[in-house]
Amino acid sequence: MLFGREAELGLMAAFARGAPEFGPVLLFSGEPGAGKTALLDAGAEQAERAGRRVLRATALEYEADLTYGALNLVLHPLLDQLPALDEAHRHAVAVICGLEPGPPPAQLLAGAAALALLTRVAADRPLMLVVDDAPWLDLASAMALAYVARRLRDAAVRLLVAARSELENVFVRSGFDAHVLPPLSERSADALLADRFPALPANVRRRIRAEALGNPLALLDLPAALDADPRPLTDTLPLTERLTALYARRLRDLPGGTRELLLFVVLAGAENSMTLEQCTRMPTGQDDLAPAERAGIVRLNPRSGRLEFRHPLLRSAVVELSASEERRHAHALLAEAFRLDPQRRAWHLGQSASGPDEDVARLLEAVSGDLLHAGNSTRATAAMLRAAELSPARADRARRVARAAYLGSHVTGQLQAGPRLLVDAQPEPDGAPSLAAVTAAAYQLLNGEGDASSAQRLLVAALDALPGPLDAADDPTVEALHTLVAVGFYAGRAEFWADTHRQFARVLPELPELLALLDVAFGDPARGDVSVVGRLDAALDGLRFSSDPVRITRVATAAAHLDRVGRAREPLWRGIDDGRRGGAVAKEIESLFLIGLDAWVRGRWDELEQVVDDGLRLCDELGYALTAAPGRYLRAMADAARGREAVADEAAEQLLLWAAPRRLYTLAAYASHVRCLLQLPHGRFESAYRHAASVSPAGTLQPFLPHAVWLVFDLVEAATRSGRTAVAAAHVRAAEEAGLGLLSDRLGLLVGAAGALTDPADWRDRFDLVLAASGAERWPFDRARVQLVYGEQLRRAHAPADARAQLAAAVDAFRDLRAAPWAGRAVRELRAAGGIDPGGDELTPQEATVARLAATGLTNKEIAAQLYLSPRTVSTHLSRVFPKLGIGSRGALRDALERRRH
Repeated sequence: MLFGREAELGLMAAFARGAPEFGPVLLFSGEPGAGKTALLDAGAEQAERAGRRVLRATALEYEADLTYGALNLVLHPLLDQLPALDEAHRHAVAVICGLEPGPPPAQLLAGAAALALLTRVAADRPLMLVVDDAPWLDLASAMALAYVARRLRDAAVRLLVAARSELENVFVRSGFDAHVLPPLSERSADALLADRFPALPANVRRRIRAEALGNPLALLDLPAALDADPRPLTDTLPLTERLTALYARRLRDLPGGTRELLLFVVLAGAENSMTLEQCTRMPTGQDDLAPAERAGIVRLNPRSGRLEFRHPLLRSAVVELSASEERRHAHALLAEAFRLDPQRRAWHLGQSASGPDEDVARLLEAVSGDLLHAGNSTRATAAMLRAAELSPARADRARRVARAAYLGSHVTGQLQAGPRLLVDAQPEPDGAPSLAAVTAAAYQLLNGEGDASSAQRLLVAALDALPGPLDAADDPTVEALHTLVAVGFYAGRAEFWADTHRQFARVLPELPELLALLDVAFGDPARGDVSVVGRLDAALDGLRFSSDPVRITRVATAAAHLDRVGRAREPLWRGIDDGRRGGAVAKEIESLFLIGLDAWVRGRWDELEQVVDDGLRLCDELGYALTAAPGRYLRAMADAARGREAVADEAAEQLLLWAAPRRLYTLAAYASHVRCLLQLPHGRFESAYRHAASVSPAGTLQPFLPHAVWLVFDLVEAATRSGRTAVAAAHVRAAEEAGLGLLSDRLGLLVGAAGALTDPADWRDRFDLVLAASGAERWPFDRARVQLVYGEQLRRAHAPADARAQLAAAVDAFRDLRAAPWAGRAVRELRAAGGIDPGGDELTPQEATVARLAATGLTNKEIAAQLYLSPRTVSTHLSRVFPKLGIGSRGALRDALERRRH
């Protein structure tokens, strides 16, 4: 019996029946111990009663690097239907299930093959796929199952999924909503305790409820702890740590052979992946299992014959309680068991070694690279560190430690641990540091201290010390060149890029395509050829099924100034999910800021604020001072556009103060752009012009300062409105000669509008042309700005009716974005053209009520509950209230309402 889960049971029953209001996936999330697995068990029973065939898979942390491991579990029971598939799909499934040799199929083929097999089987009897612990799905299986879910067209196949609440997963990112399992209510928790432990006094039940905080697993386990040791009930440790300690006590009471068996199963990642007889090499394995079953720690699933732990924390407790010699012995057995799997064999050999072993170290070094490209950055770093530990030669050890330090700071978010590792990476006293060590040190200097000059000198000197040409296939060399590109970007100075291009010229047989793309599209897009657009699109298409967080962020970065980051959204979110699981955290930060950039240009500013704030929090926690700069810029731009002017100006000041002593011109450009945007809606064009021209002097596009391409329209508008018509025309010519308008639809809109502003003869036709261009509506803020200046031009040309049409559209767009200063400017122009503000200055009764409640500090959800509205409707009302009151934030509501009352 499940206490307190009546609503969820009802949802699952309707879902199993195929109720039309449901999509193909029902996803539950909740903290460890919330009862997700028990809920899935109940859902599986409901599905069987509804006539569905049930297929189950439980994802495991220790199997997250086993390609298609979970998909193998799902498809294996259906192999009797393989002959019904076409040859390509049949072979793909056969390889995934280990029936035929061959490399793992491509993601697209694997997803299509799985879909074909599932729909074929479901034609005879509807299916229910039950997936537990979804965040630990191996990436290949997760992507294949998400592919299936997005393409299911009827209720014959349905997926019931559970995931931990603190870990995002591929189904959420695929657009499926999660039903969060809340803690049990006091009433339900008490009923559970009374049912399972009827002899417990009421006062003891209260104490347990207070400690369990509604967690069902804790409610069931803490009474047992109370019998053995009452102290956990008064302990202040977090619940998960307390439960881990509880499991540890249970495990210590098991016989030695049982703990040895459990350790073997955990280290093998064997739970639910194979039968006990297949995975174990212990001579008395079945006999040793019984005490663990009696203790409620594991069970042997009678249907699958697979071993299942009661809770994921038990696996961690098994490892923590084992001795190092016990772990080495188990790993040695596993290395032999996985002798046909090079990656697993190398890992287990490394863990079983008790002293230096260069052969194993070389295997682990190679495996580290494979793991990184497969998206398992944490395991890649661990493998490289273990390779260093096993290196007999000091030079090899130093090189491998340096590589681990670079991976830690560049990928996994361990920037603060880098200096300690680099001390360990010192070679012989009279030897020069390896290129990997120099690259790691340069990355530390750049991202931790912002010292681009020192980082550049280190890298150039180390590369110059390499004789002959540079090898395009040598990973340390390529990483050094990528770090040089990052240094050059933040420095924004031509002399830095001259050294970088000199190193690029040494690369043979040719510069890797990704470096070439970054050089042209990211380093200096104003001087790129339009052919780079096609090359960049091809690289973005290649990310569709990529698992490599480094490649994903680098390609998306190359797309930044050409407004193509949106095409990398799904891969970037996969990287964010990986970081939230503790993987590539540094790449998670970059991905959050890249998503934020796309959100800025597409007018998704609420999303921008959320993702950028998440990234900035990580930067502060992990010490990524320079990495935070793009996020601080984006947040300040949104603040400026929405009228939070003091906050935006302070952010610009901090960027400038940080940039000035380090001569980081890109950060200075960030600050200038923010301050330019602060001036424009208020008609302070002289000041706006000075800020825009400080980035790139009028008539030129500053070399190697790519921010200049984003300020063309700002500079031209400020120049024309401040009487600098010749200067504005020169800047338009520079942009047109550079072909900026051909690089993206957004740049085409802005460069075209800038040209219209400076054309005394055909300006109306040119404005009409750019506003009618395909794709212009995808950039709502920029389009509204163009409509605003067009309407201003029309009013000054004595065409008030046409002006009102453009200005009214601009007002609506700015209000949708909650861009209060811009809406205010557009309203003033609209009135000057004889128009009536479509929103009006007066608050409607509903808006006034919402505003008064928001001014008291209530959230949108709380206001919605009081007024019987949806939170979205409340948000819409507030978005109209802010520009009417001339404010940009909730904090200003009370004063604005008070002023209006008087």
